[in-house]
Amino acid sequence: MTQWWENMAPRERLLIAIAGALTVIVIGWQFVLVPTMSARAEAEARLDDADRTLAQIQENYVLKRALGAANASQAQSVSGNIEDFKAAVTGSAGDIGLAIARLQGNDTTNMRLVFENSDPRLVFLWLEDIQAKHSAQVTRFNMEQAGNGLVRVNVDLVAGGG
Repeated sequence: MTQWWENMAPRERLLIAIAGALTVIVIGWQFVLVPTMSARAEAEARLDDADRTLAQIQENYVLKRALGAANASQAQSVSGNIEDFKAAVTGSAGDIGLAIARLQGNDTTNMRLVFENSDPRLVFLWLEDIQAKHSAQVTRFNMEQAGNGLVRVNVDLVAGGG
């Protein structure tokens, strides 16, 4: 290869060097710069979509929270029956999409619920819902990470907010 290069005229060496440089530039442009620019454009588009989705979720959350506050005056009173309270609370959890792993009723007004591998956002929405609609009050709350963005929750509730 060295022999071949040395046997060329200076003008031929210059042309081959220019052709090699242009080849490197075209390959760099085609296989590095263009894919990088298109990936960045796609990432920006996905970010814009995520921003719009987040704005919609926040708007819906604020609306639901406002409706929950408006409906707080219509909160159902518990007639001292823990079974009615349990049914209302578990039904509310099911409506939101939470699966109760364990449910215990201590006496006539208290109950303990355990949720395994739950979305923490759903847990907080459920808590707001039962406080507004069923006058439930949280007396103890424990949340631990369970992995993959999910949590394990222990919550003690008192019926009727008292």
